[in-house]
Amino acid sequence: MKNVFKRSLLLSLFALFAISCTDRTITNDADVWVFVQEYNVGTTQLPWDYDEVDDLFYCDVRIPELTNQIYNEGMLAGYFVYFVGNNKVDSPLPYSDFYMDNRGTQWSHQYTCEFSPGRVTFIFRDSNFAISSPPPCTFVIKMMR
Repeated sequence: MKNVFKRSLLLSLFALFAISCTDRTITNDADVWVFVQEYNVGTTQLPWDYDEVDDLFYCDVRIPELTNQIYNEGMLAGYFVYFVGNNKVDSPLPYSDFYMDNRGTQWSHQYTCEFSPGRVTFIFRDSNFAISSPPPCTFVIKMMR
Protein backbone atom coordinates (compact mmCIF):
# COMPACT_ATOMS: atom_id res chain seq x y z
CA MET A 1 0.00 0.00 0.00
CA LYS A 2 2.86 2.37 0.81
CA ASN A 3 4.44 1.65 -2.59
CA VAL A 4 1.24 2.60 -4.41
CA PHE A 5 1.04 5.86 -2.48
CA LYS A 6 4.72 6.68 -3.14
CA ARG A 7 4.35 5.90 -6.86
CA SER A 8 1.18 8.04 -7.10
CA LEU A 9 2.90 10.91 -5.33
CA LEU A 10 5.99 10.62 -7.53
CA LEU A 11 3.89 10.52 -10.74
CA SER A 12 1.83 13.49 -9.57
CA LEU A 13 4.94 15.55 -8.83
CA PHE A 14 6.46 14.59 -12.18
CA ALA A 15 3.26 15.57 -14.03
CA LEU A 16 3.12 18.90 -12.16
CA PHE A 17 6.75 19.60 -13.02
CA ALA A 18 6.18 18.73 -16.69
CA ILE A 19 3.11 20.97 -16.95
CA SER A 20 4.77 23.91 -15.18
CA CYS A 21 7.67 23.84 -17.64
CA THR A 22 5.56 24.16 -20.79
CA ASP A 23 5.85 27.31 -22.84
CA ARG A 24 2.72 29.44 -22.46
CA THR A 25 3.67 32.32 -24.72
CA ILE A 26 1.39 33.56 -27.48
CA THR A 27 2.71 32.29 -30.77
CA ASN A 28 0.82 34.51 -33.21
CA ASP A 29 1.22 38.18 -32.25
CA ALA A 30 -0.97 39.27 -35.18
CA ASP A 31 -4.03 37.94 -33.32
CA VAL A 32 -3.44 40.08 -30.21
CA TRP A 33 -5.01 43.53 -30.06
CA VAL A 34 -4.86 45.87 -27.06
CA PHE A 35 -6.82 49.10 -26.49
CA VAL A 36 -6.16 51.49 -23.58
CA GLN A 37 -7.97 54.81 -23.28
CA GLU A 38 -8.45 57.41 -20.52
CA TYR A 39 -11.81 59.14 -20.06
CA ASN A 40 -12.29 62.33 -18.02
CA VAL A 41 -15.87 62.04 -16.76
CA GLY A 42 -17.73 64.92 -15.16
CA THR A 43 -16.41 67.47 -17.65
CA THR A 44 -18.37 69.42 -20.27
CA GLN A 45 -17.45 66.78 -22.89
CA LEU A 46 -18.53 63.83 -20.71
CA PRO A 47 -20.99 65.13 -18.08
CA TRP A 48 -22.61 63.06 -15.35
CA ASP A 49 -26.37 62.41 -15.76
CA TYR A 50 -28.65 61.63 -12.83
CA ASP A 51 -30.96 58.58 -12.74
CA GLU A 52 -33.76 59.35 -10.26
CA VAL A 53 -35.13 55.79 -10.27
CA ASP A 54 -31.85 54.11 -9.27
CA ASP A 55 -30.50 57.19 -7.42
CA LEU A 56 -27.13 57.20 -9.16
CA PHE A 57 -25.07 59.25 -11.55
CA TYR A 58 -23.89 57.79 -14.84
CA CYS A 59 -22.06 58.75 -18.02
CA ASP A 60 -22.48 56.81 -21.27
CA VAL A 61 -19.43 56.82 -23.53
CA ARG A 62 -19.38 55.49 -27.08
CA ILE A 63 -16.42 53.22 -27.77
CA PRO A 64 -16.57 52.02 -31.40
CA GLU A 65 -13.55 49.76 -30.76
CA LEU A 66 -15.68 47.67 -28.37
CA THR A 67 -17.05 45.33 -31.01
CA ASN A 68 -19.35 42.36 -30.48
CA GLN A 69 -16.35 40.04 -30.85
CA ILE A 70 -14.35 41.83 -28.15
CA TYR A 71 -17.41 42.06 -25.90
CA ASN A 72 -18.14 38.33 -26.24
CA GLU A 73 -14.63 36.86 -26.50
CA GLY A 74 -12.17 39.52 -25.32
CA MET A 75 -11.03 40.84 -21.98
CA LEU A 76 -12.50 44.08 -20.61
CA ALA A 77 -11.37 46.00 -17.55
CA GLY A 78 -12.16 49.40 -16.07
CA TYR A 79 -10.02 51.37 -13.64
CA PHE A 80 -10.56 54.41 -11.43
CA VAL A 81 -7.56 56.75 -11.57
CA TYR A 82 -6.32 58.75 -8.59
CA PHE A 83 -3.04 60.08 -7.26
CA VAL A 84 -1.15 59.33 -4.07
CA GLY A 85 1.33 62.17 -3.90
CA ASN A 86 2.81 62.29 -7.39
CA ASN A 87 2.13 58.62 -8.09
CA LYS A 88 -0.71 57.73 -10.45
CA VAL A 89 -2.79 54.75 -9.29
CA ASP A 90 -5.14 52.71 -11.51
CA SER A 91 -7.53 50.92 -9.15
CA PRO A 92 -9.74 48.17 -10.65
CA LEU A 93 -13.47 48.87 -10.72
CA PRO A 94 -15.60 48.70 -8.69
CA TYR A 95 -13.77 51.25 -6.55
CA SER A 96 -15.15 52.23 -3.15
CA ASP A 97 -13.97 55.00 -0.87
CA PHE A 98 -15.15 55.30 2.73
CA TYR A 99 -15.60 58.48 4.76
CA MET A 100 -16.45 59.52 8.31
CA ASP A 101 -17.18 63.03 9.54
CA ASN A 102 -16.29 64.44 12.98
CA ARG A 103 -19.69 63.24 14.37
CA GLY A 104 -18.99 59.62 13.41
CA THR A 105 -21.37 59.55 10.45
CA GLN A 106 -20.07 57.11 7.84
CA TRP A 107 -20.75 56.93 4.11
CA SER A 108 -19.11 55.66 0.96
CA HIS A 109 -18.73 56.49 -2.70
CA GLN A 110 -18.62 53.73 -5.29
CA TYR A 111 -17.48 53.97 -8.88
CA THR A 112 -18.08 51.16 -11.35
CA CYS A 113 -18.74 50.59 -15.04
CA GLU A 114 -20.91 48.46 -17.28
CA PHE A 115 -19.90 47.30 -20.74
CA SER A 116 -22.04 46.66 -23.79
CA PRO A 117 -21.00 46.47 -27.45
CA GLY A 118 -19.95 49.92 -28.61
CA ARG A 119 -20.22 51.64 -25.23
CA VAL A 120 -19.28 51.78 -21.58
CA THR A 121 -21.35 53.34 -18.82
CA PHE A 122 -19.48 54.81 -15.85
CA ILE A 123 -21.54 54.81 -12.65
CA PHE A 124 -21.25 56.71 -9.36
CA ARG A 125 -23.23 55.80 -6.23
CA ASP A 126 -23.24 57.66 -2.93
CA SER A 127 -24.34 55.61 0.10
CA ASN A 128 -25.88 58.58 1.89
CA PHE A 129 -28.19 59.21 -1.10
CA ALA A 130 -27.05 62.80 -1.44
CA ILE A 131 -28.11 64.28 -4.76
CA SER A 132 -24.98 66.20 -5.55
CA SER A 133 -23.06 65.67 -8.73
CA PRO A 134 -19.81 63.76 -8.24
CA PRO A 135 -16.57 65.57 -8.95
CA PRO A 136 -14.79 65.18 -12.29
CA CYS A 137 -12.74 62.01 -12.31
CA THR A 138 -10.66 59.89 -14.65
CA PHE A 139 -11.26 56.29 -15.70
CA VAL A 140 -9.15 53.98 -17.86
CA ILE A 141 -10.65 51.27 -20.05
CA LYS A 142 -8.46 48.39 -21.19
CA MET A 143 -9.57 45.85 -23.78
CA MET A 144 -7.73 42.92 -25.26
CA ARG A 145 -8.61 40.46 -27.96
